[in-house]
Amino acid sequence: MIIYSEIGEEKSVYQNYCEWRAYVCEKYGGNKYAEPTLKNFVHYLKREKNLIMSRKEMWSGCTMPLLTVFITIVYTFVFSVVNVINTYNNSINTLIDEEFLEYTGYNPKLIYQALEQNLYSGMWFYIWGAFLMGAVVLMFLFFASVRIRSNNLKNEFYSDYIMIVQEIIEEQKSGKAEMA
Repeated sequence: MIIYSEIGEEKSVYQNYCEWRAYVCEKYGGNKYAEPTLKNFVHYLKREKNLIMSRKEMWSGCTMPLLTVFITIVYTFVFSVVNVINTYNNSINTLIDEEFLEYTGYNPKLIYQALEQNLYSGMWFYIWGAFLMGAVVLMFLFFASVRIRSNNLKNEFYSDYIMIVQEIIEEQKSGKAEMA
């Protein structure tokens, strides 16, 4: 798998697919392995490919719903900041009559300070929450894309390997038929 993933890179042993394919043919071809052994190997490769496909489908299937949940949470935080500002504005508008507040025994400056403190603390809480959830979304997207890309590469690897080994089996069958 490591060799396959590095095909075409500068440091790679094999600069193209054909060189890698020749390596696999040399490794398993030339009647080095009996036909039943190669068939068992193909069966093993198919099982591994199916496992990779199920992982790939799982990652592909769960990415969008989880991403939707994360983005919904980010939007909730953002709209909560707007809600905190609206609550502050509504509170200030209802407390506009300072003479009435002083007459009823309330200190308007203390009330305004308390409202401002509530505004700033609420805004910072929701801003940090939105920022942290945004970071979680980005990390999840990065991790999911890496896993999906890795599973795609493994799927291609197993598909190519299966095809090559099946061709080797067919060559061995045709070679036995020619001998007979």
